[in-house]
Amino acid sequence: MTTETAAARTLAAALFDMDGTLFDSEPLWDVSLADFAETLGGTLAAETRRRVVGSNLRDTARIVHDSLGVAADVEESAAWLLERTRQLFALGVPWRPGAQAVVRSVRERGVPTALVTSSHRVLVDEVLAQLDPGTFDTVVCGDEVTRPKPDPESYLTAAERLGVDPRDCVALEDSRPGITSALAAGCLVVAVPEDAAALAGDHGAVVTPLETVTVDRLISLLAARIG
Repeated sequence: MTTETAAARTLAAALFDMDGTLFDSEPLWDVSLADFAETLGGTLAAETRRRVVGSNLRDTARIVHDSLGVAADVEESAAWLLERTRQLFALGVPWRPGAQAVVRSVRERGVPTALVTSSHRVLVDEVLAQLDPGTFDTVVCGDEVTRPKPDPESYLTAAERLGVDPRDCVALEDSRPGITSALAAGCLVVAVPEDAAALAGDHGAVVTPLETVTVDRLISLLAARIG
């Protein structure tokens, strides 16, 4: 069986998280979150920053509120944080090393792709505007589902839109909420965090540097699970 035939039979789609997985946007979030904490009269602690990685916007606002002991309106805080982050994203969001090559190679092999993110559409649109049209076959944003990550709805929605079985999909993620979401949807999860130590422990994902991810390796991992 050729690799191309194996891809068609076993790798139905590649589903990609955005922040911290494909794009080096976490430093931009560092800035907006620090600014957010400052508007609340405090300073963002390193542990709080780690806790919000992969969280949706409202949960992020709540976590920062709790860490600072502030009683503030979650919706107002989320809106402020969203707009500040959008301003930063509009200045440019770089690919993580190796990420663009992975997406390009998947597309060249004819494998459908989806961007599955907890970020809101206004942030995602800032990123998509910097890419070639049609880079992803479908995009699922955090404010377009009822239950964002770590619930599986986002990944189930992406698979449904692509017309594939999520069990035949590979999801690339970098955070525990994202991994939990994709696993619950039935996907094989490949975790590509910048800091692998942050995902130490039992989480059910295959952890590997992003630079080592190839289409053939994704096919092999999925085939091994199916086989």
